[in-house]
Amino acid sequence: MAHRASHFVRPPTLTATVAEHIGESIVRGHLAPGAPLHEVELGKSLGISRGTVREALRHLRNESLVEIIPHQGAFVTRLSAKRAWEIYTLRAQLEPYAVRLAMDRKTYRPQDLEELDALVRRLGDLERQGDLFEIITTDMEFHRVMCERSEHTLVLDTLRSLRFQTRLFILSTILYHSDLERDELTHRAILNAIGAGDPEPAEESVRRHIIDAGTHLIRHLDTQGAGAAVDGRGTARGYAA
Repeated sequence: MAHRASHFVRPPTLTATVAEHIGESIVRGHLAPGAPLHEVELGKSLGISRGTVREALRHLRNESLVEIIPHQGAFVTRLSAKRAWEIYTLRAQLEPYAVRLAMDRKTYRPQDLEELDALVRRLGDLERQGDLFEIITTDMEFHRVMCERSEHTLVLDTLRSLRFQTRLFILSTILYHSDLERDELTHRAILNAIGAGDPEPAEESVRRHIIDAGTHLIRHLDTQGAGAAVDGRGTARGYAA
């Protein structure tokens, strides 16, 4: 008699857990941009070896949250207009494409739209309460659910790899008050466009949302006025691609 193979979920490694913890501290503002990350101190505070901390910091370097400078050590990456441009122009290509795929293939289910609607309403409640970090979490969950039904593994993996940096820039957008409209309104417009069933305006609605957020944030980050504005194609003026 054949045995059905069970789905094995590998538990996260200690290194991955430590990287997640340090990453959360960065995106919540507990570790400021440019702050040194001492392996010995972090190891003592977390009750782990220095080697595990070192590996976790290397993992966060791959996610561009940590900068490792030879002979100096590790530091929290400083936000820059150029990095914001890179993140937002990439998202402005991938997320509208994911929505277009899901709509063309008709993979959005009624429960997906219901979940997106609940997230939009939650955004409104959180904005009225001023719950900063829950706004960020809910914002990112909306975008995750929105893109998930594309079922495009490489697109979803790429967006997932940007999650820490995306959260950091959403935090900056809120702190700089660089959004021109409330999150509830901008995300409601996207949901309405998806619900209407026409892929082209839905795709454009997602792209415009990301472009506008990126452009206004970049203007605040680049106080010298030499930054980039994101244009309607998800490319940027002011930085070479």
